[in-house]
Order: sequence, then structure tokens, then C-alpha cells
Amino acid sequence: MKKLVSLFLSVILSAFCCVGTLANSPVDSDKNFMPTSNVTLATPRYTHVSYVGAKIVETTLGFVRCTATAACMFDNYTFVLTCTLQRTNGSTGWTNYKTKTETFTELGENIVYDTWYAPAGYTYRTHTEIVIKNSRTGKVVETATADSPFIYR
Repeated sequence: MKKLVSLFLSVILSAFCCVGTLANSPVDSDKNFMPTSNVTLATPRYTHVSYVGAKIVETTLGFVRCTATAACMFDNYTFVLTCTLQRTNGSTGWTNYKTKTETFTELGENIVYDTWYAPAGYTYRTHTEIVIKNSRTGKVVETATADSPFIYR
């Protein structure tokens, strides 16, 4: 009976591990944004956005590369995409450390990225925000956000 229970539990745990691995498996580039282990894609039900992504990667000499991406689906809208490097020391909440914003009017995938110095002693993540505005009226019609997994420096 103990062997049967332990076998059952090991199968369940293996299934959970495989699901997490499969969700984060494709390779990425800045031109072909695909999820990797340091990426979070938020895909709730949006009207004007098919997905919003946030990515952070450690580079060399204490720098991190942050990428914000969003795929927009309709004409006649303006898309304001913001990529923010956030940090925390563990005892406070997330604070904005560096930010870059660009405005797009094209359909499809839009990307904002930058490389910033990230001093040691903090935990970092990328926060993505996209604001969709009606191009004629300037009225905000939708806002979407995503946060990357965090890294320790």
C-alpha cells in the first residue's frame, strides 16, 4: 500500500514539473518574442491586445536587459508601451528604478527594450504596461500589464 501511494504521489509531482517546463520552453530573440524561463506572458481576456510580455535577462558586468512586448490587434489606435525595471530590497515593495516608453501605431507585435546597470543587493523584475488609446479622441480604451519573474543580484 505504501508503494502504491508513493508511486501515485511521484506521478502527480512529475506531472506538475513537466507542465511548468513545457510552459516556458521556446527560445527567444527580440524580434521573435517567445516565452522562456525568465519571461511572463499575461494572456487574460483583452479586447485590443492578444498578449503582453515581460522579460529580464542578466548580461555582463552587473547589467540586465529588460524587454516589454505586446501584440496589438486593431487599426486606428495608439499603443503606449512602457518597459520598467523594478527592484526591491526584500523589506519594501517594488519600486521603479529605470523606465523606457515608446508609442506605436502599427498592428502586430511591438517591443521596447533597454539594458540598464543593476547594482547588487536587490531583486529585480521587468514590469510591462501597455495603454491603448483611440487615435481620434485620445481616450484610453484599455490598459494591460505583465511582470517578469524576478532575478537576484
